[in-house]
Amino acid sequence: MSRKRTNLDTSEANFVYVHVLLELNKFEEFNKLFITERNKLTDEICLSVIDKANKNEDDKEALKFELLSYKLSDEEKKKYYNPGNYIDNLPKPENFNKLLEEKYLGIIKETVKEKFKVSA
Repeated sequence: MSRKRTNLDTSEANFVYVHVLLELNKFEEFNKLFITERNKLTDEICLSVIDKANKNEDDKEALKFELLSYKLSDEEKKKYYNPGNYIDNLPKPENFNKLLEEKYLGIIKETVKEKFKVSA
């Protein structure tokens, strides 16, 4: 990756994760899965949504890293979130959430429906 990850990448990845989870919870089939299966499916869909919504490979890589960072140990987090790799405290644009909604919500709904083979 040729750029540092930022707190905006973290916020964007969190947005994707939360909205994928909200959409998945609408399906009874999802709620019947074991927690490990739900986690795996949620990650899989989030990664797919990031691929579909972003063209820039650096952006995809940064967002995917942030999405999966919950799997890092405390020691790994210290390494990957140091100032050499991560820029913190970038101000969010005023309309940041609106931009994320426009960018992702349709793709999230479509991707989740595809996964459960529900016609749109």
